[in-house]
Amino acid sequence: MKTSLEGNADAAKTVELFRLVIDTIPGLVWSALPDGYMDFLNQRWLEYTGLSLAEASGWGWQAAIHPDEVAGLVDYWKSVLASGKPGETEARLRRFDGVYRWFLFRSVPLYDGTGELVKWYGTNTDIEDLKQAEVKLRSSEAYLAEAQRLSLTGSFGWNVANGELVWSDETFCILGFDQSTKPTLDLVLKRVHPKDIVFVQQILDRATRDERDMDFEHRLLMPSGFVKHVHIVARATRAASGAVEFVGAVMDITEQKRLENRLRQSERNLAEGQRLTKTGSWILDYKTGKTDWSVETCRIFGFPDPPPSPHYSEFRARVRPADREGVDRGLRESFQTGEPRPLEYLFVLPDGVSKYIETISQPLTDETGAVVRDETGAVARLMGTVMDVTERKAAAEALRASELLARGQLDALKTTLDRLSQESEPEKFLEHVLRTITEQLDAHSIGVWEMNKPGGSTAFVAKYENDQLQVASKEAESSPKTSLWEREHSVWSQFFRDGKFCVVGRLDTDPPKVRIENGQDNPWHDWPLDARSNPLLSTMIKRLSASGIITTLCAPMFVAGNVTGLISIRFKQRRAFRQEEIELTRALSHQAMLAIQLTRLSQQSRQSAVIAERNRMARDIHDTLAQGFTGVIMQLEAAKGAAARGDCTDTAAHIERAADLARSSLGEARRSVRALRPRSLNDGTLCLALRDLLKRMSNGTDLNAEFFVKGEHRAIPSNWEESLLRIAQESLTNTMKHANARNFRATLNIGIENVELQLVDDGRGFDPQAEHEGFGLVGMKERVGQIGGQFILRAKEGQGTEILIVLNNPNPPLLDNKNEQG
Repeated sequence: MKTSLEGNADAAKTVELFRLVIDTIPGLVWSALPDGYMDFLNQRWLEYTGLSLAEASGWGWQAAIHPDEVAGLVDYWKSVLASGKPGETEARLRRFDGVYRWFLFRSVPLYDGTGELVKWYGTNTDIEDLKQAEVKLRSSEAYLAEAQRLSLTGSFGWNVANGELVWSDETFCILGFDQSTKPTLDLVLKRVHPKDIVFVQQILDRATRDERDMDFEHRLLMPSGFVKHVHIVARATRAASGAVEFVGAVMDITEQKRLENRLRQSERNLAEGQRLTKTGSWILDYKTGKTDWSVETCRIFGFPDPPPSPHYSEFRARVRPADREGVDRGLRESFQTGEPRPLEYLFVLPDGVSKYIETISQPLTDETGAVVRDETGAVARLMGTVMDVTERKAAAEALRASELLARGQLDALKTTLDRLSQESEPEKFLEHVLRTITEQLDAHSIGVWEMNKPGGSTAFVAKYENDQLQVASKEAESSPKTSLWEREHSVWSQFFRDGKFCVVGRLDTDPPKVRIENGQDNPWHDWPLDARSNPLLSTMIKRLSASGIITTLCAPMFVAGNVTGLISIRFKQRRAFRQEEIELTRALSHQAMLAIQLTRLSQQSRQSAVIAERNRMARDIHDTLAQGFTGVIMQLEAAKGAAARGDCTDTAAHIERAADLARSSLGEARRSVRALRPRSLNDGTLCLALRDLLKRMSNGTDLNAEFFVKGEHRAIPSNWEESLLRIAQESLTNTMKHANARNFRATLNIGIENVELQLVDDGRGFDPQAEHEGFGLVGMKERVGQIGGQFILRAKEGQGTEILIVLNNPNPPLLDNKNEQG
């Protein structure tokens, strides 16, 4: 039996052995009292931290903890002490050289047989490498997730045997499911577009049956109705268990598809733009002669659409021989110098039709803008455009002809104005006008005829031949008149009814022919329907034919918008007339009518009145026609510039505006032969004229016509007075002829800012929307429109008619009389 000393010695050896073991094991070990006081730290802990046992005992161990983790670690250690349960946490521990590394702190309690806590034991395990691996792993996962998000590419795994699916975050996003959702094949198929479901199911069935990889595209129909396009790529593998698995990616290619569609649409738009502008594109490899043409280029050159690779020699063979050398030289220089070269040549199609072509070539460049060159450094290929300018050439020619005619019109008009202001004898002025027409149209002679509509006949007025004017004598005027106005003739009846066109006659046919001349290919008709019923006309035609006349051009003459006669221009050669020549003839015929009117004024008397009227006409013509024709020339010159730029649309617009100006000038010529102001307004104001009108027209009838004036009387512009008087006259006439009314009231209200004329009757009324044969309403609306007013019509069958004309801002001076009422 051992003594107590021996027993104590053995215990000490055991403790020392235990301590030696604890100090030797490769780990940081420590123990603490129940209250957390650190009473032991093994040698490796002390060596690692560089602290002594005295420094680390108790709560001194905190000196080795990273400052950022001290407070948290202490709080956690106290919570473990309070709970009496094992604990585990992480913190950084300082090595003896000052380097901090991550450690796992673990602690367990020791209880005695009575359940009382007697000790705490713990270890600190170095997890720095594990921490770094976790950081790298998290970083890699973050990079992968971000890469998938940026590339719109998700990943997935599919175990075919058990149907298990694994999706990445981006796959959830692409398919539009919440990440808490369990992925299944049914969910995938529910997202597939209904029109693609059969196709997708076939792909999946074939891939699982044959264990083959998948690579296909389909559409997704999202709950919002938005359609996505996805591209699926998956590789078939076998798991360790032998089950078939697929690992793959799903890519959202919606934007790519949209760009592809836009590209295809752009290509279609480019092709359509080339078709509309008649401009093709091409690429030429000069060394091999191979070309690449657009569809429009093939159409322009008359080649199949498109040929696989047309050779330059095929194109060159159709170039006009005189132009081939120039085309070859231009392309060669463009290759050698790398500079653009414009070319123009005549191209002959297989059917013999020729086209004028404009081409501009330049070296082909890459996406950086650098010229594409071959291995020798020379320009590899040329690219360019080809444009069919045949129509533009024809338009340019027509434009030059139109410009010459317009200048001829302006020169003739200026000369006529000079003669009109200087010539004292009106007959001389008529002679000058007819001479001008003869010179402008290179005609042989001219005959002038006036019309007698009630008698259905025309009478000879004058003719110009061999530089002499012959005016009809009184004996000739009283002789039987030649009937040209055939009421049922398909040409002459229209001519004398509205005068909207000229008439061309052919005397070198049997019988002679006439046709409408309005710029179209109209049919020919016999000149007289029955020559035997009109011997004088037959005699005249025979006389003209015997004198060598082959062609005649008849233009209408107007007074106050009505056809009052014609001017017959005669030629000794067969003539075809362009539209510009027809317009010139119509313009000059109005000058002839002006001359005839002046002659009549002179013959009737009052030479001074004739001179005054002639000067008025000269001023009126100068302020309207001369400026109008000047505008025509300006438009034509602008059109010439647009044609030179190759802008056919702008050229056509300028030519159309020139035509509008010419028509407007013709309208002004017609107005010039009318009196400027109604006689009833020459001797008084509008109020007096209206009162006199109502009284004069209603006297002796059952109609009670009243006139009222309101507001402050102001002087009204003369053109307003004329229009209002004529509108009142037309309205009163309509009331008396058609309305069966008992009362008619006209009210003139002259305000500070506007003038109003109200015309009301209590007659039968009418439907304004129905079609009417007369021109009364149209004439009234046109008069109001000409003076910038507002025309308001209120009418209903059985409820009378009201017309209101509103003219704004006259701004004239006040008159003396106020509130006059009739």
